[in-house]
Amino acid sequence: MKVGDKVSLRVDSLAAGGDFIGRTGPFAVFVSGSAPGEIAKVEITEVSKTYARGRLVSVEHPSPDRIQARCPHFGECGGCDLQHIYYPAQLAQKALLVKETLRRIGGISEVEVSPAPGMEEPWAYRNKAEYFAGRDAEGRVFLGFLQRNSHQVVPISGCAVQHPLNEKVRRSVSELMNLHAQGAREKDSLVKVISRVSFAAERACVTLVTMGRHPFVETLADALMEEIPEVSGVCCSQTRSRRAVRHSPAEIVAGSPYLVENIKEWSFRISPDSFFQVNPRQTAVLTEVVGRFAGVGEEDILIEGYSGVGTLLIPLAATARMATGIEESESALSDANANVRRNHLENTRIYKGKVENILPRFAARKWHSGAVVLDPPRRGCGKAVVAAAAKLGPRSLVFVSCDPATLARDLQFVASVGYATKAVQLVDMFPHTSHIEAVAHCIPRE
Repeated sequence: MKVGDKVSLRVDSLAAGGDFIGRTGPFAVFVSGSAPGEIAKVEITEVSKTYARGRLVSVEHPSPDRIQARCPHFGECGGCDLQHIYYPAQLAQKALLVKETLRRIGGISEVEVSPAPGMEEPWAYRNKAEYFAGRDAEGRVFLGFLQRNSHQVVPISGCAVQHPLNEKVRRSVSELMNLHAQGAREKDSLVKVISRVSFAAERACVTLVTMGRHPFVETLADALMEEIPEVSGVCCSQTRSRRAVRHSPAEIVAGSPYLVENIKEWSFRISPDSFFQVNPRQTAVLTEVVGRFAGVGEEDILIEGYSGVGTLLIPLAATARMATGIEESESALSDANANVRRNHLENTRIYKGKVENILPRFAARKWHSGAVVLDPPRRGCGKAVVAAAAKLGPRSLVFVSCDPATLARDLQFVASVGYATKAVQLVDMFPHTSHIEAVAHCIPRE
């Protein structure tokens, strides 16, 4: 097999990253834009010793799960990769992906993996958008999303998974940039626009990410808040390059930098630089699953690593004797302490620092916890954190993960420190994408 070859193959299952896997003989071929159970003609674009990648040329026998994508930009925009697949089939494929990843990486094959129940209305669910700035042939600024595996910005007419207020911000900022930015230098200085919405309050906070601070930013902020009354604040953050991932902390330009979101009966203040789950409706489901697995009682001490603004910590703390969080981010820590106060909790304390540094200290002091919850970033926890958590002797050890591969690795570590994985429950936080949230329940091995 070589680059440029065209082959017909049966496409089987979802792979990490949103491609689907087909086979020609024993050779795995990763195909973007395909669907499970169909026969596809594929042009080979990359060949290695153990696998190949291909581009879908045509569908010879379509999958019964293939549907027409709702978004006209699907396939060009890199945001969604599963819109062309019937939603229940998306959920089934994600469950198969998690099961296979746990087996292949973690050696875990006997654990029950419960599929995500899914959303009643899996559209307009995202509370946060990152729109990238581009310029068209006439030099006008537009905002869109990046192509898959590219820095090319795709202009869009709308996004079906974003809250409508985010889309309203996108259209307004585009118009106002062309009205107020003077010349190419100012127009090119806008790198992206981050819009975050509170579903509960129907308010938005907008961050303009620019290369350097320009006078037009204040003008743009005032004009945006006048044009869209639901925008409660506009911030500015600076970056050195259009391709840079990192940018400076957000500084308020106009209005208030804070949003308030409600998850069930709990209220959360969120700053522009703080992480918060992008799907508030499913966050309520996530907190329920974590609470059920943790099983925190009124005499228990609860510890949560990577506790963020307190999204999981605060509901769990309400049923505990004492609750302790660990958070590294200054922004999230400030929000978390504010959220402890606004939810009237007197049994909760949050430590600032890295979990890999603080959790072993708790273990060295012979702390005991009835439940430990770990909700790490995509990179996972690692062996030292898992070992420290086990030394606390929890009755329940709960992992929340958005990456099946790092979850499988961490659960393999769990097995080496005297705990067993009892169950995994999936929660679909990201419909129409290949991403899935998994909650793993671990208990002491008998």
